[in-house]
Amino acid sequence: MRNLTLLLAFSLSAAFAASPKLVITSQYQDGRDHVVQVRNDSEIAVTAFRVGASDAAAINTDMLLGAHEGRVLATGDTAEVRIAGAGEAEAHVLAAIFENGTTEGDSGSVSRLLNDRRDVAEQIRFALSLLGNENVNRSSSSTVANWFSFWRARWQASDPARQVPVALAAETYLKQAGNETATRPARELTEIFEELSAKLAASKPQQ
Repeated sequence: MRNLTLLLAFSLSAAFAASPKLVITSQYQDGRDHVVQVRNDSEIAVTAFRVGASDAAAINTDMLLGAHEGRVLATGDTAEVRIAGAGEAEAHVLAAIFENGTTEGDSGSVSRLLNDRRDVAEQIRFALSLLGNENVNRSSSSTVANWFSFWRARWQASDPARQVPVALAAETYLKQAGNETATRPARELTEIFEELSAKLAASKPQQ
């Protein structure tokens, strides 16, 4: 009887360990898109996840990069995502990254999430170098916005599908300041990007 009890306990532990921590609670088709509701059933907050019907029809959602209004998905929280071009195929959770650095899902999907973060971290480093240029304090905000516009166009010239959200955000923010000297908006952008850079560095996801 003791052996049976131990075997049952082991089996249940294995089953619970293999259970997904981020689950799809509902999904429906909207034209060619899929609208999916996911819920965090883990005791640890989720900072990013990838959901899709296939590798080609999938979407990354990263709260550290501003998705879900920048709020992590706490225990019991839900989020809605739209997967373009998924058609009638059923969607699945492909990967998730948790606040403590642990991950779940296949390694390829986890890598896609991490690659997005690495790309943004690289963009932040470049943005900070532009914002730290000594000519910023002698230039209008619209002029510095053009620096970021040129950078974005140059990166996308070699890869039109590449997203450059850091450059676009900086360009948009600086344009709003118009002909004002770029000192203030550049300082504010620097603070924002440095804070985001620190969050990305502290996340240290494990693979």
